[in-house]
Amino acid sequence: MRKVGFGVIGCGNVANNYYLPYIVRQHRLIAACDVVPERARRSAELWKAERWYSDPDALLRDRGVEAVVIATSHDAHAPLAIRAAEEGKNFIVQKPMALSLEDADAVVRSVEKSGVVAIAEPSDALLLPVFRALKDVVRELGQHCYSIWHTGHSGPTWSEWFFREEAGGGALYDLAVYGVARAHAVLGKPARVTALGTVTIKRRFVLQPEEATEAISRETYGKGVYYFHNLKPSVPIEPTAQDNFAGLLEYGDGGLAIILGNYTTFTRLHMPPIQVYCTGGSAVADASVPLISVIRAGSVKSIGKEVLGEPRPYYHCSIDHLAECMERSEKPLPSVEWGYEVTKTLLALDYSAKKGIAVTL
Repeated sequence: MRKVGFGVIGCGNVANNYYLPYIVRQHRLIAACDVVPERARRSAELWKAERWYSDPDALLRDRGVEAVVIATSHDAHAPLAIRAAEEGKNFIVQKPMALSLEDADAVVRSVEKSGVVAIAEPSDALLLPVFRALKDVVRELGQHCYSIWHTGHSGPTWSEWFFREEAGGGALYDLAVYGVARAHAVLGKPARVTALGTVTIKRRFVLQPEEATEAISRETYGKGVYYFHNLKPSVPIEPTAQDNFAGLLEYGDGGLAIILGNYTTFTRLHMPPIQVYCTGGSAVADASVPLISVIRAGSVKSIGKEVLGEPRPYYHCSIDHLAECMERSEKPLPSVEWGYEVTKTLLALDYSAKKGIAVTL
């Protein structure tokens, strides 16, 4: 497979810890872009990009850039995806694809018109073997009765916008989206949703923006989980976006999927993150291992790495899948149409949580 020339817009935690390192190993990094010029410059220097920009439009007009990764704050995803398509750039857009159904539809139409290859994250539900296998297992276990899909941690400290509702921040769009996407892939589209969301922790601390930017350097990268591992959050903020979210997806046959997404898991999770209970047995899954345990009539069968392969970050899977689809002129599995359906459910959950009513899809 030939090496694709990539540009990355948004040089924060996800870009510098996941997309950029993998692009450099597997393809060509043409340009890095961030509206904070110093962040773009440092990211380009760290990963040896050929050039850097502080204006996304400048990167999108760069003839050397064939494909773009959009890893900005949530409110910029749809506008940049539309602009990428207009410029004929293949792209990967981080979740959520959009913050309104109108914008999600505009992304789909722009891709259809331009003919570019476009991936809507998170792609793991469709690209990782563990979820393809889980779908087969659930089908064999009979009728789905109820399931639990949990994604949580103690909250992002690297950017304030994650806690601002006006920027599309909060646990629903950042974390519960994984459960929604996975439930869509394994169980299908829900018929109705209802949800609750709260701001549980009234005061948070995040990193100083200048500190987070200065941490993007060879001296700090690779010495901790994140490049800013040795920095202590010191800027107090008062969140406006929900940090604790619980949604309920109702299916036509009466099955219920419980979606948990939160910034309030301050210890490790004490249960499997995915649990599916059916009339003929149950299954629990953990994509990080990966492992699926199937329980039937007192017997337990484990499906592990020998079938599911080694764990892989979905960011890497998306880069590979985009390149393959570009080479073969094929439509990707986690397409923008897929992104539209996931976004539709996310928006319905958000509306339900804010209005206190069930929403029929």
